[in-house]
Amino acid sequence: MARVPLLEADDLPEEYRYLFTENDVGDAHIFQAMANAPELLQWYMRYSTRLWDVLPAREREVVILAAARALEHEYEWHQHVRLGREAGVTDAEITAISEGDLAALSDRDAALVTYARSVALGDPRDGDHDRLGEYYGVETVVGVAMLAAHYVATARVLDAFDVATEEAFVGWRP
Repeated sequence: MARVPLLEADDLPEEYRYLFTENDVGDAHIFQAMANAPELLQWYMRYSTRLWDVLPAREREVVILAAARALEHEYEWHQHVRLGREAGVTDAEITAISEGDLAALSDRDAALVTYARSVALGDPRDGDHDRLGEYYGVETVVGVAMLAAHYVATARVLDAFDVATEEAFVGWRP
């Protein structure tokens, strides 16, 4: 049971209901919990949306999955396995990210995974940064770091509220 109420759109002040009705948040517990502070939820969603534009959808999901797995964060992993698949991440790639099998990934994806993990764990190294820079410009590398760090913060908020997945955990291997 979450430590804060899981709210619905009707529980919000009128000016914030659009956060549920005009976005694809559905019954996601993360947003239902954050809705207890609707203005902060609004800003969270704006920032998240901007960070999601840093990379194409598939690569973005590789980064988020790598950060979630590095943190062993079930909620984030669970949500982004589905979103990753929708964005074109294969089950084999999801398994490789989960198991840390970088050899099973393209060089670009391996660079994304390595960098996202190192940022999530608070230990980015020059080599990881430089390797990612072989594939992306500095603005995108900064964005990748911010995206991975955002999901660290999101995981910690979920932990603070003891938010559980909406259905049974998908597991670390698809």
